[in-house]
Amino acid sequence: MRIEAIESAYYRLPLEAMGDAGHGAIDSEEIVTVKLRAGGLEGHGYAYTIGRGGRAVQALIEYDLAPLLLARDATGIAALWDLMWQRLLYVGRGGLASFAIAALDIALWDLRGLREKKPLYALLGAAAREIPAYGSGVDLTKPLGELLAQTEGFLARGLPGVKVKVGKPEAREDEARVAAVRKLIGERIALMIDANMAWSAEQALERGRRLEPFGLYWYEEPTIPEDVAGHARLARELAVPIALGESLHSPHEFRSYIEERAVEVVQIDPVTNGGISASVRALEMANAAGLKASSHYCDELAAHLLCAAKEPVYLEKHAFALDRYLEAPQVVSNGRVRPSEVPGTGMRFAAKALAPYRR
Repeated sequence: MRIEAIESAYYRLPLEAMGDAGHGAIDSEEIVTVKLRAGGLEGHGYAYTIGRGGRAVQALIEYDLAPLLLARDATGIAALWDLMWQRLLYVGRGGLASFAIAALDIALWDLRGLREKKPLYALLGAAAREIPAYGSGVDLTKPLGELLAQTEGFLARGLPGVKVKVGKPEAREDEARVAAVRKLIGERIALMIDANMAWSAEQALERGRRLEPFGLYWYEEPTIPEDVAGHARLARELAVPIALGESLHSPHEFRSYIEERAVEVVQIDPVTNGGISASVRALEMANAAGLKASSHYCDELAAHLLCAAKEPVYLEKHAFALDRYLEAPQVVSNGRVRPSEVPGTGMRFAAKALAPYRR
């Protein structure tokens, strides 16, 4: 089943102005779509960014990866992932290369599902299940009143968990915001915090100790992803579990964290991790280590992938979901989601909705 054609397109979607401690201001989202044709079928894939780097991702696809894959066997997904990784190794080992590989890898898995007439979760050897969802926003810059209003919106949707960004210059600001959210949601709703790599490991330890009393479900990305030892120290010394994964751009990076016991909740993102193939490998390692699994963004794909986790705890429902641009947005019922049942990933962008934002 030879790959006959690969097409990509670039879109820039406007967002409400927002921001966090690690990434700074965010006012747009870039989407790079891929259509990959083989055997009379067309697999769909995509990558996203938080407004920077999307053109570079598309260029890697157009000039390096698409020519590499053309005429190769589309059924050998693992071998094609390894080939793309190896050919970009000198300039990659993560980052933009992983995003570009991801878009094509997602398209290849979608194509496989179409060919075998199976949804993605079944291709992974998993059974469909309901996954609890939690509400998440990029809300560090929101005034407290707006943060609480956002949280009330999550509660109104029946979500059993909510997440708050931390990383204010003064510790007491974070404490006041987390305390206010905990008071609003009560003790039965899970409360997560996300620092987005704001601090050194030492600062993250001090901040974590001050925030632990609020009964946190996890403490996400407390320091930079390069500091595996720092995360391992935080996991040892704090009672709240350490969660991360969105900034790990290959299975190799996940392996380092899991082997060093530097993560307790593994969060997969099939775009930032380097594709469905990469996220599956991360989940296999998490399963073997007895770790919990969650997700970052990519709601529609994550609902399939988390079915392959031994202990999936939560799927992230993000404030800037792609629902308005999709043919069939994910449904949240009683605070839970299920994977789609159509062949492949089940994720299709609505052409008319996206068209005004093509660049």
